[in-house]
Amino acid sequence: MIILSLKNLDFGEFIDFSIKRRFGIITFNRENRANALTIDMLRNIKKAVKYCQTDKKVRGLILTGKGNSFTSGLDLEDIDGSDHQAVKNVEKTAGEITALLWYGKPVICAINGKAMGDGVIYTLASDYRIAVKESFFQMPEVNYGIFPGTGCVTLMPRIIGIAWTRKMLMFAEKISSEKALEICLIDQIVENQDELMKNAMKKAKFLFPKNQTVINTIKLCCNNLIDKSFTKAYELEKIGSGWYEHEDKEKFIEDFTKIFKEDRRN
Repeated sequence: MIILSLKNLDFGEFIDFSIKRRFGIITFNRENRANALTIDMLRNIKKAVKYCQTDKKVRGLILTGKGNSFTSGLDLEDIDGSDHQAVKNVEKTAGEITALLWYGKPVICAINGKAMGDGVIYTLASDYRIAVKESFFQMPEVNYGIFPGTGCVTLMPRIIGIAWTRKMLMFAEKISSEKALEICLIDQIVENQDELMKNAMKKAKFLFPKNQTVINTIKLCCNNLIDKSFTKAYELEKIGSGWYEHEDKEKFIEDFTKIFKEDRRN
């Protein structure tokens, strides 16, 4: 197993970080608060994800948490809801994290317990999702008069469909790990946290030796072609299938990503 030393990296008090199998492992570690996210934690998560996406040594990410909670979402005690600019800034940071996960290198989500709010969003934005049996998923924002943004309403219908999106967002329905597997919110259930990380590392081990340009191109196509006509989607797919024609593979991925991002803005 490849383990790299990262002596000079600091992502704050509540984010543990390591690299194994050339996958960055980002662990939420605010266990006494069910890994509820503070504003500083969000900034540090963004920094850690961005580091993984830009460092050539890193081929992907694993997201997980300490204790029995993946994350219970934003700590509402950490922000003044009446300060609309502060709320916008938090939403912007959280949305940027979602976009980094969605457009970047492969992401494995190892859900070690309850996932609420941002925890569900990170699950949605990941490429393979493993949860311990006792996990549950819930979007409780409607109970507090909060719109569940930061990419959630965009991604959820694509992955679990409109009906289940309404149940989770409009009615704050609590979803068990078994139901999450049934509706494709997650891909696998394991018995305990030891099995969770073993299986996450198995997926990382599978991806580790693969052609990184091919994997990243497949991800971009899978995530971004679903709502396009066959003609438009196939034209973009053909660009992806011609990856080998480009001498600078990193520049190819960067330019291919820009095509999808610009298309979303138009």
